[in-house]
Amino acid sequence: MAIVHAAPDEQGWLSRLMTTDFCPWANRFVYWLKEPIGWFALATAISIMIGLYFSPIGWTLAASLTAIMAIGMAWPWIAVRVTVCGLQPETAAVHEDASCRMVLSVHNRIPMTVWGLAIEGYLDCDSTTDLSESAPTVGLACVPPLCVADYAVEVTPTMRGHYPVSVPQVACSFPFGIWTARRPVREVQSLTVWPIAHRIAGMLPLVGLANADQGDGSRGGQSGDFVGVRSLRRGDSAKHINWVASARSDSLIVTERGGPQSVTLEVFVDTRNDSGRDALARRIRAAASVLSSLHQSRIETRVRLGDQLLKYRPDSGGRRRMLDALASVPMDGEECRDHVPNHAHASVRITGALNDDTSSESVVVTIENPRGGRRAGGNRRQIVIGPREDLQAAMADLWREVRDVAAAA
Repeated sequence: MAIVHAAPDEQGWLSRLMTTDFCPWANRFVYWLKEPIGWFALATAISIMIGLYFSPIGWTLAASLTAIMAIGMAWPWIAVRVTVCGLQPETAAVHEDASCRMVLSVHNRIPMTVWGLAIEGYLDCDSTTDLSESAPTVGLACVPPLCVADYAVEVTPTMRGHYPVSVPQVACSFPFGIWTARRPVREVQSLTVWPIAHRIAGMLPLVGLANADQGDGSRGGQSGDFVGVRSLRRGDSAKHINWVASARSDSLIVTERGGPQSVTLEVFVDTRNDSGRDALARRIRAAASVLSSLHQSRIETRVRLGDQLLKYRPDSGGRRRMLDALASVPMDGEECRDHVPNHAHASVRITGALNDDTSSESVVVTIENPRGGRRAGGNRRQIVIGPREDLQAAMADLWREVRDVAAAA
């Protein structure tokens, strides 16, 4: 299907006239001119016509241009075939905007120096990206003759995902840069880029002394066996007051019971893309921050990532699987059904809200707690992080708003 690229309506008619593609069907016939070699071929054809019909100087120009094209195409073609390249990261996973060392292994099989090798397509987010328009992941000025060597380079992935999306290629356009020869890299190891997980200040209070599974604990709660009594604290329910003990001590005393070691918490992450890749990436980073904080507090979590229902235990393997699942969300999002929370359990919903005035998206974190009261801030709390707010600072203060919510207590 042809696509017409036009300038926005608010631009002038001259700008739209100069930037509108009126004949998209003809693009395939002129795409060869995107490579400089196409212009050299066109100039050679014109030189031949000049030599035939006007002046012999055209033959000299045609011969020179032909020699330049031959050398400019032959050497890159040879360079990518006499070298064997492999690319692997030193670590299997890294967070966004974190540096990572890539090791490029090169074997030059001829007794001549090879110049201008580059690896393209490893960190491209989209398999449809034109390699000629993307920056190379690794580049080498030269490779010595008959050399077997490893080269380390620092790269910084900026977008989550599992890389490479498509098969990377070794490329060379030395010496003239008029044509680029490419060949798939033989040995490639994958790299997983996790979304940024911003630190949330403070630890969520746990119920139970032991970091274990469901069950009655020895720390204060609202159910379970009798543990003891203690003085009334702000936020305690009046129905837990032990009036007999209060009368004896002339102060309010509440009954302490064993609470569950961990709570049942549901987290929903909206994976729809309604406002572009950047808005979805911001939402995924907020989700990674919340889930990492819950994991740090060793809270077993059931996560609905779009239409996927996932369950993670508070161990190192659970955290890795959680981050891998967030990294697997497509760049352009995926359709999912609206989430209907189970009111029997506490839940955290991470969604987006479109701002009418700026047409940009805010991140909305909604906490629903069936046991919430005045101490917890109510049964439902909603925190909106604007599109221009610093996400790291907003996530750092997130639990200050809900630290007393019994969903995470």
